[in-house]
Amino acid sequence: MGRGVVPVDCLVVAILACLGAAAAATEYVIGGSRGWTAPPNITAGYYTEWAAGKTFAGGDTLKFVWNGTHNVANVTREEYDNCTKVSSVLEGGEMLDFPLPADANGLYYFICTIDSHCQNGQKLAITVISPTPTESPNSSPSSTAIGALSMLVLLSSSIVSMLMN
Repeated sequence: MGRGVVPVDCLVVAILACLGAAAAATEYVIGGSRGWTAPPNITAGYYTEWAAGKTFAGGDTLKFVWNGTHNVANVTREEYDNCTKVSSVLEGGEMLDFPLPADANGLYYFICTIDSHCQNGQKLAITVISPTPTESPNSSPSSTAIGALSMLVLLSSSIVSMLMN
């Protein structure tokens, strides 16, 4: 009787770990090791290139880290394109965490409104996807769901094998 308790506990922990991993949010340090900065530390287009290979999802956190005089403003597309100096800046000393809403979906724009920083490239545009997309009745299961199901089948097989021995 005691032999079956440990594997079942392991199965419960494994299921919870799979579910937690699927829902885990990511923290992105904007600009990587260079942080949120302006020329001469970056070139025009630097933040576009930095964001290109990343998938941003609702619930993720954007971490803006800087040295010197900078700020962050979450702006409209027009304000981004024109580097409009808006008054609603998000200031945070030398760091700012911007949590994306859980239901975030679409384009988000950020600029620095100090001097000519934006015009010189200190601006970021990202596409955010919803972490829980609405599925149509004919849609296929997500790769996360398939991976979790595969893990459960593997664990179940291992537990049955252990119980048989």
